Amino acid sequence: MNTLNIIKNNMELSHSVEILETLLIHLYLCSRISNKDLALKSGLPIPIISAFKKELIKYNYAENKGVFKLNPVGVKYVLDELKYKSIDISKYNSLSSDERRKEFENELSVLLEPVYNSRPKVNVLLDQAHATLETSIRRVMLLLNNPRVFKQNILFLGDDDLTSLALMMAFKKLGYDSSKNIFVKDIDQSLLTFIRDVAEQNDFVINTEYLDLKLSNAYTKNFDIVLTDPPYTLSGLKLFLSRAISFTKNDNSEILLSFGQKKPMENQEVQRLFNNQNLLIKNIYPQFNKYHGGSIISNVSDLYVLSVTPQTYPTISGKNNFSEKIYTGEVNPRIKFYQCKSCNNMITIGHEKDILTIEQLIEITCNKCHSTKFQYRGQEKVSSSDHTRQLGTHIIIDMKDCDAEVLKSVSTLEKIMLDIAHQCKLNVVTYNFHQLKPWGVSGALILAESHFTLHTWPEYQYAALDLFVYNEFKYQDTFIMQLQTQLNAQEYEYKILQRGF
Repeated sequence: MNTLNIIKNNMELSHSVEILETLLIHLYLCSRISNKDLALKSGLPIPIISAFKKELIKYNYAENKGVFKLNPVGVKYVLDELKYKSIDISKYNSLSSDERRKEFENELSVLLEPVYNSRPKVNVLLDQAHATLETSIRRVMLLLNNPRVFKQNILFLGDDDLTSLALMMAFKKLGYDSSKNIFVKDIDQSLLTFIRDVAEQNDFVINTEYLDLKLSNAYTKNFDIVLTDPPYTLSGLKLFLSRAISFTKNDNSEILLSFGQKKPMENQEVQRLFNNQNLLIKNIYPQFNKYHGGSIISNVSDLYVLSVTPQTYPTISGKNNFSEKIYTGEVNPRIKFYQCKSCNNMITIGHEKDILTIEQLIEITCNKCHSTKFQYRGQEKVSSSDHTRQLGTHIIIDMKDCDAEVLKSVSTLEKIMLDIAHQCKLNVVTYNFHQLKPWGVSGALILAESHFTLHTWPEYQYAALDLFVYNEFKYQDTFIMQLQTQLNAQEYEYKILQRGF
């Protein structure tokens, strides 16, 4: 039996043996340290530290006098058994200085910038949005806070952010270039090839594996740390978190989860998911991650540090396939409308279109004038089920920077709405308008097809309108352009909802 396991049993310690390895590494890095300071560094009670010191002295791993210090036998154990022989101790210890830490981050940035500039393009169908290089380096520096990181098995469950490569570069700079403890499992084969090629070019091993997490598998409990940045949906989070748990080694393992803030009710679902799987929230770093092209999450997400407990279990067993949709494009398919600022050409992107994102549109340019500047005009939710009974189309419009005088006048607005209804072949049954005090107008046209309503705020030069029609509406462009023209709006946005069940 390993000496540390014998010591653990002698101490009747309920913690995993990795806790004792961490204490040994702290002792090695600090050279000498008091029981109190070691307790502060490790988060363990002083009585446990004292008992550990006695055991190390008994097994001739520590000096039997003065402050807590490893003897040559203990140092050799850390170097040979825990494989810390190649690590540049002075450089690693210097990272406790803010100045040296910043220098180290800058050195990493210089090494990684050409790699990140050549990484594969995002696959939006997989909810990919590249994290910034600075974000990946922040994640690496967080990992390096734990001195046991060089010995831990670290899994990146999906890594289009290339944090595995950033960690590889950090290890190399600290002298640890023979590591085989970094693993990446991903469904994107081109990404796996890129990571493997860059690692090989740097004489480093990163273990890569193609893996579809929706399929049942032998999810081996082999990892001390699992980092994952799952799809933006609750079903995607549920799947990735369950698989991450299935990969964790024991109750000393951690999951570093990147996930964006959602609406309050959905945030409660996230918290409930942690609780249901008996995960302990060790820390939350708000807006820790920043992204390029992650507009659906406002280009930021939080970082959760989750501790695995003895009672932790995955809600989705590794023995079972997962049939739910997990990607945003599947769960909430949408198309978006952009207008070229140069030639006013309207372009539709998104679900089942040739262009999926605004980033792609900017790269491809306007198909009429080749401009790269576009104004967002709105979006339409696409029915994701063939079994949905569609009962109507609902258009919601925000008209901004309008003519304030027009927005104050009941008679003018009444004429505008009746005129637009006529141009769009809508049949007005009745209508009513009301002058608000001190200004503003509310108006409604009851249509044979449903309704057309308006509310104005002249003091903000803003008008909110909506149109609901039961049948197919063929005059969408005319409707919106006429509103913009007649209200003299300098900017507008709209959403199109397909109503039904």
